[in-house]
Amino acid sequence: MGAVTRVLIASAAGAELLASVSCGANNSAVPLPDNRWADLARRLTGRLVRPGAPDYAALALPNNLRYSSVLPAGIALCENAQDVSRSILWAREFNVPLVARSGGHSYAGYSTTTGLMIDVRNMNAVRFDPSTGVITLAGGARNANVYSGLRPHNVAITHGRCYDVGIAGLVLGGGVGFNMRANGVTSDQLIGTEIVAADGQIHSLSEKQNRDLFWACRGAGGGNFGIHTSFSFLTFPVNRITVYNLTWAQHPDDVFTALLRALDAAPDTLGCKVVIAAPTAAQQALGKDITIHLLGQLRGTPGELADILQPIYRIARPTGEISELPYWVGQDFLSEEGAPEFFHEPSRFFNESISDGAISTILDGIRRWPGTTKAASFKLFQTGGAMNAVPAAATAFVHRESAWLSSVGLVWEESDSSAEVQRNLEWQRAFYEAYIPFAGGGAYQNFIDPSLRDWKREYYLSNLSRLEAVKSRVDPTRVFRFPEAIPPS
Repeated sequence: MGAVTRVLIASAAGAELLASVSCGANNSAVPLPDNRWADLARRLTGRLVRPGAPDYAALALPNNLRYSSVLPAGIALCENAQDVSRSILWAREFNVPLVARSGGHSYAGYSTTTGLMIDVRNMNAVRFDPSTGVITLAGGARNANVYSGLRPHNVAITHGRCYDVGIAGLVLGGGVGFNMRANGVTSDQLIGTEIVAADGQIHSLSEKQNRDLFWACRGAGGGNFGIHTSFSFLTFPVNRITVYNLTWAQHPDDVFTALLRALDAAPDTLGCKVVIAAPTAAQQALGKDITIHLLGQLRGTPGELADILQPIYRIARPTGEISELPYWVGQDFLSEEGAPEFFHEPSRFFNESISDGAISTILDGIRRWPGTTKAASFKLFQTGGAMNAVPAAATAFVHRESAWLSSVGLVWEESDSSAEVQRNLEWQRAFYEAYIPFAGGGAYQNFIDPSLRDWKREYYLSNLSRLEAVKSRVDPTRVFRFPEAIPPS
């Protein structure tokens, strides 16, 4: 069964969730004759890839396979900012809808289109200036490029764990990672960026140039104001860290509660992800219960980590690994490939410690999982610290009062029937709506969610009106648009 058929099955199962995003961006394109596409190809330094080309399918594939049936009429593989500009102007000239793609990891498939995909993956150069500590990344750089560019210099930024995630998508929506409690979100370290605007003009943005647009680009989310062709970050030094990947299979309820309480008291030098994993049907048949997982890093020793986790060790001992390693060797331990799959993952920030009532609701919700052939989980990323030291109005990333970022992850395979997927999506929605009254915060714009009802308010809170005003100034005709794009005021 091919990719298109797989997604049609998934789409039928999740029709309510997919109704607003089945086209990715605006896809009301009128088919163009081949000579128009040939004209674009002549304008580009890079290649124009059309359907039927040997690498077309791989280039068009998004990370979320739910949206792999949305196929572009052309993919402009840009080599520089001028290619991006020419692509935008060509699309406007012939009224072809466009999207930007860097890593292709939009949770809602918003880097897919039936029009022109402007793909910057080949623009992945990395330049580090040891005299200033500034790293400049081209617009298509991914976490893997960040790793290789910073490793020799023993410096870092707040980066992600998935090698293939684009730095553009990460930073433009804020950017969470294990360094955020000690050093802020990724956008806090951004000091400059180059953007190609809706009129094809190339602009440099910083605190000194185009300040209002620079403010908006530090947290509004990708695809809203233009296509970014470079990013400059101020790095921080790194040394040895303790990394850990631990699992508790015994007394999961007590472990989860004690773990949250211990982590609430942990120093900002600790970064972590807590996961409650639901057992598969096969595991349930064997009497398996939920398991608790803890992954992350500590700028400290294994002994200091043991002190933090001592209350949990008194309940049950985990399996797994703890190692003290040089920083970038530790990131090899923590990171993952992030292969494409079918998934949906709504999010919510908790603005305070997670209450006993919330814990009870979460544990009950995850145990109600009806089951797919793949997985379901409840995830928590510890926030706070340095990311909350920045005022909410200082950048577009508004979530500056949080203690935790939560999400309900659901993953399925092509073998799951439409009825099974629908039942699971309904479970996920009910679970999410049951616990969010305890949370108090908004939703994370980088975990963009096509089923979120009041998405403008949840993503942007008090910063929404200013973002809409910026959109009115730089893209009043909405050249850059998708179902959850910031509208003009």
